Amino acid sequence: MHNSKKPKNNVEKISRFSIRRSLSVALRVLNMFRRDRRTMGMMLVIPAVIMVIFGLTLSGEIVNLPIVLDNQDVGFSVEIPLIGNFTLDAGQNITDALVSDERVELTYGIYEENVINVENGKYFAVVHIPENFSYSIFNITQGITTQVTIKLYLDATKPPIRASIVGAIHDSLSQIIGDVGIELEQILAFDGAQFTGYDVGIPAVMGFVITFLLVLIGTLTVTRERIMGTEDRLYSTPLSTAERLTGYVISLLAIAASMIAVILLVGVVAFGATVRGNFFMLILVAFLFGLAHVFLAVFLSNFAENELQAIQFAPLTALPSMALSGMLVPINSLPVWLQPISKIVPLTYGINLFEGVMLKGWGFKELWVDFLVVAGMALLFFILAILTVRNRMKD
Repeated sequence: MHNSKKPKNNVEKISRFSIRRSLSVALRVLNMFRRDRRTMGMMLVIPAVIMVIFGLTLSGEIVNLPIVLDNQDVGFSVEIPLIGNFTLDAGQNITDALVSDERVELTYGIYEENVINVENGKYFAVVHIPENFSYSIFNITQGITTQVTIKLYLDATKPPIRASIVGAIHDSLSQIIGDVGIELEQILAFDGAQFTGYDVGIPAVMGFVITFLLVLIGTLTVTRERIMGTEDRLYSTPLSTAERLTGYVISLLAIAASMIAVILLVGVVAFGATVRGNFFMLILVAFLFGLAHVFLAVFLSNFAENELQAIQFAPLTALPSMALSGMLVPINSLPVWLQPISKIVPLTYGINLFEGVMLKGWGFKELWVDFLVVAGMALLFFILAILTVRNRMKD
C-alpha cells in the first residue's frame, strides 16, 4: 500500500505549476540564442533594415510623375473700352502651375505623338490644351460660351497615380477661373480599360507572394538538407556542385509550379482578376519569375547555418522588395538615391510583367526587356549559388 501511493504523490508534486521551472526553460532558450551570435545579429539587424527602408519609402507623397503637356494655346488679347488692353494666356498659366507642382514632372511634346508613349509606359499621361483655350475662357467670362475642353490621355491602371495627376491638373485649372466651365476629358489608355481595386492590386500581390514563399520554402529546404546531414553524404558521391544544385532546383521548381498554379487559380479563376493578355503568356511570366527566386533561394541558403536563419531570409528579401519595387508607392516618388536600387530588385520587373500581361494586354514584343532582365537575374543567382556553395563536409 505504501508503494502504491508514492507514484501518486510524485505525480501531484510534478503537476504543480512552477515559475522556476518555466524560467529555467526560458533561460535555456535565451542562452541558445546568445551562443548563436549570427542568428541573434540577424534577428536585430533585419527588423531595423526593413523599418528604415519602409520609413524612407513611405515618408512622402506621390511625386515626380512623368507627364507630357501639349500647350497649343496662342493666348488672347482685346481692347476693352474704359479698361484698355486685356491679355489672357491661360495655357501658359496652366503650364506654370504644373511646373511648380511636385506631383508631376513635366515634359513638352505633341499630344498625338505621345499617346503611344503612355501606352508603352514611358509617361503616365499626356495633356492637350487647345489653340483657342484663352479665347474660350474669355467668352465664358462674358457669357458667350459655357464650356471649353482639355483632353487628358492617361494610364488608369494605378488609381493613386491617376488621382494625383488629375488632382494636379484640376488645381492648375482652378487658378484661372475656379475651374468653372472647363471640362477635363479623360481618355483612358489600353482601349479605355477601367479596373477594380482588386484588378489593379492582384498583379503586384502575385509577384510578392511568389517572392516571399519561394525564398522561404527554398532556403528552408536546402538548409534542412544540410542540418540533417543529407548534403554531407552527397559529397562522397560523384555528383558535381552544379549537378547537386541542379537537383535542388528541379525539386524546388516542381514545388514552385504547384504554388504558381494555386496562385493563378485563386487570383484569376476564383476571384476573376482581369487578364487582358494571353493566359499562356501569364503562365510563362509566373514560371520565369518563380525560377529566378528558386535560384535566389538556393544562393541564400548557402549562408544559413540553421533553419531560423533560413526563415529570416524570406522577410529580408520580400519586404524591402515590396517597398522598393513600386508596389506601395511609384518608383518616381522614392528618394532620388533609392531609385537606382529599385532597378536591381526582381519584384520591380515582376510587377511590370504581371501588370503588362494582365492589365495592359502586352506580349513579348512590349515586355522583352523585363523578360531578359529577369532571365539574367536567374542566371546570375544560379552562378552565385555555385560560387558560394559549401563543397566539402564539415569537420
